[in-house]
Amino acid sequence: MCVRFHLLVSVLIVGIVSSSSGQVKSACQRLSLPSGARVLLDQKYADWRPKELSDLGADDKQLWVAAHPKDCPGIAIGHFERADQLSFALLLVPKSESGHGYRIVVLATTAADDRYVDRVLDHIDAQTSNSGMVISTAPRGSYSDFEDTTSVHLKVDAVNVEWIEKGAVLYYWEHGRYRTIQTSD
Repeated sequence: MCVRFHLLVSVLIVGIVSSSSGQVKSACQRLSLPSGARVLLDQKYADWRPKELSDLGADDKQLWVAAHPKDCPGIAIGHFERADQLSFALLLVPKSESGHGYRIVVLATTAADDRYVDRVLDHIDAQTSNSGMVISTAPRGSYSDFEDTTSVHLKVDAVNVEWIEKGAVLYYWEHGRYRTIQTSD
């Protein structure tokens, strides 16, 4: 009886995680960047792609899906620079299995002509583990660093970069450039 119960519970958990994983994976595939953003991405980052759910380890996958069931771990959409204009934050990983590193890039339109520009927030080219690294949108509001010594009040959304269960950094737009605050350690 006990073995049968554990087997049933295991099958249900696998089914729920598989179903949720499929929802997020298709969310990544369904998410379509505007043509201007795609062109810029193809031109400047041809060897890179947004991180997908399949790039996460099993435990990180479960945690991501539980917290962000409809989001893609490599794409965040928000009003990162202007309240009236959507921008796209991307956590890019190498397309090639032999590639290393990552790029955190925001694609935003210029105020003058709606042309997309890219802003690299962070990058590493060396071999490093980025398996638990994800990106999401943090809504406008007040945020403090993990030591509660610094706080900011944001009038636009921010880019949250998280190393699942390890730490997080918030990238926010202020006075014409991105600044950071480490929100967890």
